[in-house]
Amino acid sequence: MFKRREQPGWLAIVPRKQCVEFAHVVRGGERPVLTLLESTARAGNSDTEALLRARKALKLQNYRCTTWVEPGSYQMIQVAKPKVPDIELRAALRWSVKDSLDFPVEQAMIDVLPIPTDGMPPGRDAMALVIAAKRQPLADRVQAFQHANMSLQVIDVLEAAQRNIAALFETRDRGLAMLAFHENGGLLTFTRNGELYGLRHIDADLATLANPEQRESAFERIGLELQRSLDGFDRQFSQVPLQRVLVAGHPATEALCNYLKDNIYLPVEVADLATVIEAGPYSPLSEVHEQWAWYVPIGMALRVEDPPKAAA
Repeated sequence: MFKRREQPGWLAIVPRKQCVEFAHVVRGGERPVLTLLESTARAGNSDTEALLRARKALKLQNYRCTTWVEPGSYQMIQVAKPKVPDIELRAALRWSVKDSLDFPVEQAMIDVLPIPTDGMPPGRDAMALVIAAKRQPLADRVQAFQHANMSLQVIDVLEAAQRNIAALFETRDRGLAMLAFHENGGLLTFTRNGELYGLRHIDADLATLANPEQRESAFERIGLELQRSLDGFDRQFSQVPLQRVLVAGHPATEALCNYLKDNIYLPVEVADLATVIEAGPYSPLSEVHEQWAWYVPIGMALRVEDPPKAAA
């Protein structure tokens, strides 16, 4: 008869092969507040079973939820933004990216992140980041949340989660480069005033960084890719001064930062989430070199904008 009050903030739920990760963040004060940070084992069960178990064990009723599309189930492609009315934009972008996809465009859900034009030299065409996700994995994920009676309102991507984290470290009107490493490789993002200006995927994953025999060559590759990306950003956004490069906390971060400091022109620092988030009792954030493991759920839970309309 009476609808229960919805919890403030966002609950991010990240299903992985071996576990499901949860983070809940509430905004409103000087810093975002992390009220939940948990991981539950899957034991081979389905998404629906894992969600039902967690909903009961962690008392996850009445949250508005966001989840992700796993890397490999979508592509992100930068294209010139078509000069069409907004109502026709997604259809035009679907046509623009169809030959760049590694799966049929008919199986794709399309969403778009416009790239801000401020900071670009006069006369440059507006650009956009097109997200093309395979339709069936999205449908399966939505169905799992429905069966678990959980309010899924947004499906997001890794790049957006990193953008949300980077925004906490920005200086207004200055650009920020952030580099983080995940199971499938490295991700470099360029942000300014909370918006994503560009990104680059780097061929160096967590296993490579953890291997002493491969680390030196990996550092060289990362440094080269980073320098090329910085140069490219300066050309495309010549009026956006880059402030610094932040590297996500990881056991290899200190050595990597020392290498990068000797090879690029910008300041390089370790990103410490504990300085920008009220983490309370959640000890994983108290050790900066362990924070990388929680970047996806925390970044997704930091979302600030209203849920977008359903993709075409």
